[in-house]
Amino acid sequence: MTGFAQYQFWDTIMATQFSVIVEAPEIEAGRVRAVAEEVFDETRRLESLLSRFIEDSEISQINRLQCGESMVVSPETHRCLELALEAKRSTWGYFDVAYLSEVPSDDGEAFALSGKPLRVVSAAKTLKLDLGGIGKGFALEYGREILLRYGYSQALLSAGDSTVLALEPPHGKKGWPVQLELGGDTQTIELANEALSCSGKTVRGEHIFDTRQQKYATIRNRIYVRMPSPTLSDAFSTAAMTMPEDLLEGFSSLIDSGMTVYSCIGIIDFQEYFDKN
Repeated sequence: MTGFAQYQFWDTIMATQFSVIVEAPEIEAGRVRAVAEEVFDETRRLESLLSRFIEDSEISQINRLQCGESMVVSPETHRCLELALEAKRSTWGYFDVAYLSEVPSDDGEAFALSGKPLRVVSAAKTLKLDLGGIGKGFALEYGREILLRYGYSQALLSAGDSTVLALEPPHGKKGWPVQLELGGDTQTIELANEALSCSGKTVRGEHIFDTRQQKYATIRNRIYVRMPSPTLSDAFSTAAMTMPEDLLEGFSSLIDSGMTVYSCIGIIDFQEYFDKN
């Protein structure tokens, strides 16, 4: 009878350590390694499109557009920017990939998207997009697609300390165990078919920019967001670091997402919050 084993692989991409853990039959060790390499190759491809630190990436080319100019982009870049705009609307602007841009008016968007062909149009005097708060979670979405395509549904993907994405749990388990550090205490939760993202200043210092107050976030040390989408959990954890407490508790646009926020001030389960209110 064939047994199962857990295989783990690492690679440094997007300036962090990505990992792939797969539970699979012992006789498929070589095949699992090849699939993990395909996940890493896809992540590198996405980095080549989305990183502002790569001179010929699509984001770097977009950042060189003059106001009113446009360019055709890949479906991946277009989709990531679509989700970035969705995250901005959902967080009242506390997440904004264009926060470095100079726009004609305070309430205007720095860029617009159009289809057939897929285009990005600059609406800014100076356009500067930074996908650092959403790109890693976005890459995990594509990693999941590759694993499922090859039939590996019991897996855990991670993008360093930023975001983890759990697929089906290991055999005999309810979920993949993940540890949270909250105010000096360690809490273990189990993830299954969902993502968990972390933002904070304990490792890299004050590096998360409050787009509304135009200063670096200081009100929280660390915060976690748990929800189905790794892309949005990545973005929302960034926004949650800067939101005032009343807005954080009234994140009503996420009522249907099953989102949970863990922070050093406690745990807020948004679904439970709205059920009671």
